[in-house]
Amino acid sequence: MQYDAVLISPPSRMINHYRPPLALLYIAGYLRHMGWSVKIIDRPMDQIVRDRAFLKNIPGQIMRIEALMLEELKNLHTRVLGITFYTPEYQEVMTLARAAKKAIPGVTVIAGGIHPALYPDEAVFTGSPIDIAVNGEGETVMHEILTALAGQKSLADVNGIAYYNPHLKKTVKTSSRAVSGLDEISYPAYDLVDMNYYLNASPYAIRGCFLRAAYVLGSRGCPSQCTFCVAVNLRRQSLGKAVRMRSAESMFAEISDLKKNYLIDAFYFIDDLFTIDKENIMRFCNLLVQNKSSVIWGCSAKASTLDEEMIASMARSGCVQIDFGVERGSDQALAVLKKGITLQIIRKVFALCRKYRIRTFANFLVNTPGETAEDLADIEKLICELKPDIVAVNIFTPYPGTEIYRNCSFRFDIAEYPMLTAASRRIYKDRRLKFCSHAINVIEWADRVNRKYNSLFRNMRFYLNPRYWRVLLSSGAKINYLKQAGLLLREVVNQKFSRYAQAED
Repeated sequence: MQYDAVLISPPSRMINHYRPPLALLYIAGYLRHMGWSVKIIDRPMDQIVRDRAFLKNIPGQIMRIEALMLEELKNLHTRVLGITFYTPEYQEVMTLARAAKKAIPGVTVIAGGIHPALYPDEAVFTGSPIDIAVNGEGETVMHEILTALAGQKSLADVNGIAYYNPHLKKTVKTSSRAVSGLDEISYPAYDLVDMNYYLNASPYAIRGCFLRAAYVLGSRGCPSQCTFCVAVNLRRQSLGKAVRMRSAESMFAEISDLKKNYLIDAFYFIDDLFTIDKENIMRFCNLLVQNKSSVIWGCSAKASTLDEEMIASMARSGCVQIDFGVERGSDQALAVLKKGITLQIIRKVFALCRKYRIRTFANFLVNTPGETAEDLADIEKLICELKPDIVAVNIFTPYPGTEIYRNCSFRFDIAEYPMLTAASRRIYKDRRLKFCSHAINVIEWADRVNRKYNSLFRNMRFYLNPRYWRVLLSSGAKINYLKQAGLLLREVVNQKFSRYAQAED
């Protein structure tokens, strides 16, 4: 088959829990809207419960998936292959790109995602299998690249890319721009992947809640200044507003289409910060209520963006869980990370969520610069006070592009990037990864806290919620729930939603 563009994700992403390649789906949807033919190569895993036996065999699983992807590529004809990747996937993607060049002679390989946006010189250079790196959001850029490759314009006139110029013997970077009007971007091309697979009932989208749920994007960007996150750096790379929202009407229309065409019963907003525009969120909630939408949903939020009116409206419209980046246990520690919130704000919002029966998912971060034993004690004390429904203690990894990494005295070699995938379990094997100042083993501490505060009863209380049963009983996919019930039972045993069952290398 002949396609104008073929899009692909790194093979290692195929082990994700029923999460479709949403970025590629958005790009494919827009390209088709502009008249280009597109294919997505997608090879999701058959086995989903990630117990220790599964985790130990991940390298073998990834090699098998890569072989299947390349076999499919050999039977295609395309001018362009688009790949997206994060920093830990660098070596994997370079290997895949080289193999793709052999499978499809003359193909132009385009790389997008966080790493090529932040470090284009590491993606495009003399001898690289990647021809063009995209700086920022890919929909309009990919359209312009295809137009240029068709001979209708010069690559130098395409905004937001980097490419190696052999005549100048250097990487050329063009000025970037962010997509401003998100409503103008087409819906994701869901039909290009197996949505029956991705929408299987599972406890992963709204974590711990067994639902047939879709992942949805309502906004792009984040205005926060967190020192441990790359969002600040990405924001500097693109022109335009820090956060852009889809309209309430656009989001509601997509949810309605997913309900009608794919029988979803729930959805989760994967935005960095969904709740920044109160008026828009309130209007979205009202649309769900007015249309008697039989769905439940979840999102992530910054505590400082919520108030009682907003939380009450979200609850009425079916919001059953909000994920929060609490991170630390004192105002001083929060200020060090530039979180822009205080314990007083956090306490107030958690109390309001409890009042309106919205589950709280509290994320905490340990192994931060200068962290003391007292800081860990403060975190556990706050957990006891807040009583979140789910607790996730994460161990900080110094990803390139974060402020903390920028302030480090070292730099990772490109060959070390794959190590970052499991860096949180290696902090006592590589002293560069240890940032805390105390002698407490934070791996053991995090595992203990995750076990202690993620009791089976606390996680299972959701299933006593009448709203859940109303949605379940009215679902058009009851057979799917019955087929997937075994998965839920296996995950209850595995306690996957508490994050403590991680593989040690």
